[in-house]
Amino acid sequence: MKRIILGTVAAVSLMAGPALAAEPTVRELTVTADMADLETANASRYYPQISGDLSAAIYDRVTLDDDPNGYVVDVKLGSVSLDGDTTLPDTAEFNQMEGVVTISSPNTNAPLVSYPVQIVANSGGAAVPAGYVAVNPSTDDFYTAMLNGFAEVVSEKMPEAMREAGSR
Repeated sequence: MKRIILGTVAAVSLMAGPALAAEPTVRELTVTADMADLETANASRYYPQISGDLSAAIYDRVTLDDDPNGYVVDVKLGSVSLDGDTTLPDTAEFNQMEGVVTISSPNTNAPLVSYPVQIVANSGGAAVPAGYVAVNPSTDDFYTAMLNGFAEVVSEKMPEAMREAGSR
């Protein structure tokens, strides 16, 4: 049985803000893949549906609300690569994804809050890069594991980032 390790990191620079009476809500969520970068790197040839698949994985974890005071969240997938090489081999393998989540608050004129999302998958026994946390996915499907790992990091960091966006 092949063992896959999925590592994630999301660097978020947030300061503790005042507690809000209610949990922040998301009124708008946009997920895009920068197809110009992915086209140059050939990933869009192998994964033309990656933006939709990533959207579905994130929407499974984030609840939208029609609250006019809800936050606007923009997720941009910037690159996929195999060990840092953005030109994927004919086998279409990749083991790294990088993107940025940007959050704006309708309640303030504060600057946007954003955080990077970086995901890496390694075969069992491979070294995990510094700053990454390794977890074992339940399947051998790198593609699904990568999308789900990315979506998980987005959804886990979002509430804290939304509170920060509203506390400035």
